[in-house]
Formats: sequence, C-alpha cells, structure tokens
Amino acid sequence: MLKEARFSKIIDAVNTHKYVSVHSLMALTSSSESTIRADLIELDHQGKLIRLRGGAQAINDETLSYELSVEQKMEIQSGAKKAIAMKALTFIRPKTLIYLDAGTSTYALAEELNVPGVTVVTNSFLIARKVMSQGLKAYVVGGEIKLSTDALVGSFAQESVSRFRFDLGFFGANGIDLKAGFTTPDLVEAAMKRTAFDHCEKAYVLADSTKFDVVTAVSFHPFDPNSLITDAIAKDAYKNLNILEAKP
Repeated sequence: MLKEARFSKIIDAVNTHKYVSVHSLMALTSSSESTIRADLIELDHQGKLIRLRGGAQAINDETLSYELSVEQKMEIQSGAKKAIAMKALTFIRPKTLIYLDAGTSTYALAEELNVPGVTVVTNSFLIARKVMSQGLKAYVVGGEIKLSTDALVGSFAQESVSRFRFDLGFFGANGIDLKAGFTTPDLVEAAMKRTAFDHCEKAYVLADSTKFDVVTAVSFHPFDPNSLITDAIAKDAYKNLNILEAKP
C-alpha cells in the first residue's frame, strides 16, 4: 500500500476510534510494525495525530471527555509505567494498608507488589486478583462495575472505601495540569478517587509524562508535585517542582 493511502487509513482510524494500537494499524494496512511506527512518527510531526507508545491518539484541542479501554491503556507507555511502579514500591513498608485505584499504572504497581504483610483495598477486580496471586490479602469495595476501566464506582463504593483509613494510596490520572490539577474523564470515577484520596495518610498519583498539560473533564484533586510520581518531567513549567521522577 502506498504511503499516502496508509496515511489516510491511519488518520481515519485514529479520528474514528480516538485511540488505535500499532497492531490494529498493522492489520488495517497490511504493513509491518516498523512501517507503522515510522508512519506514526511522521504523522505526529505533521500534527495529524498524537503518537503514543503502542499506538496513536486523535488530536483534540478541547478538554478530553472520552476514556480509552483497559486493553488500549495497557499498550501505552508500558516501560514508563513499570519504572513508575518501581519508584512507588520504595514507599511501601511491610504490614501497611494501601489503596490501589483502578487503572493500568496502578496495575503495574500491583504486578511488583512483593512487600510482606501488605493489605490492599481496591476498586479493581484485575488488581485484586493480581495482588492475591502474590500471596497478599486484598479487599474489593462494592459498587457499580464500569467495564471499560475495570472500576467499581458509585455511592456504595464510596461508602465502602470511606470506612478505611489507609497508610498509603496510589491513583491513576488521565491528565496533569497546574491549574486543573489531576483529572479524569468520568464524573463518578472522579468522585470515587476523591473519596479514597481523602482517606489516605499519604497519597500518590502515578502518571506517565504524556499526561502533562492534559486536561480531562473532571478534577479529582488539586495539583500537588509532592504527590506525583512520573517517568520524566516533560514540560518546563514543572521542572523546578518537587515531582518524584522515575526514569525507565
């Protein structure tokens, strides 16, 4: 397939689905992985899309209000997420009670969570299963299931989590902005994050460098550099702040 035809198919797919993985684009265009990755670099430089690790995201100049699926998010920035998880792990001591918010960055932490005696409370079935497979105790809060993000949300979930006082909490975010704070596209997920955040002695947001200067629909906490763990500080406005950096 000629480059121009590939570009047209890639742009149409990204604009239609908001996010498309490299492997999906390979199948769509019958092209190799190296060809698609080169195409995404060029289209990103042309301002036609946003290249991400594992795929591409549509250009959107307005506040982002859509949410990628768990499967789509798993493919994005996997190396960065592991580095962030390893940094977060250094703050966890044996026999502590921690909250793990639903999300792929927090799932990456669950994969590395080998601290003896830790008890985890989470609103994610995936995270709970991963924690229990490592011989640790896990509790899942009740509530409405949001399949696209593997999150339990709603008033019952908030009531459940409010009964705890956590030593530590770890949260995902879709956007990081100095004015808008830590944001997520979904109102009920934001409310759940906010409630759990307020019941942690110390809380951290785990977010990779692609989230800087991104604002999604709902803020769940004001920006706090001391609560942010990221793989790289990508924007100048953030470089003199006390952000915790974990390079891959």
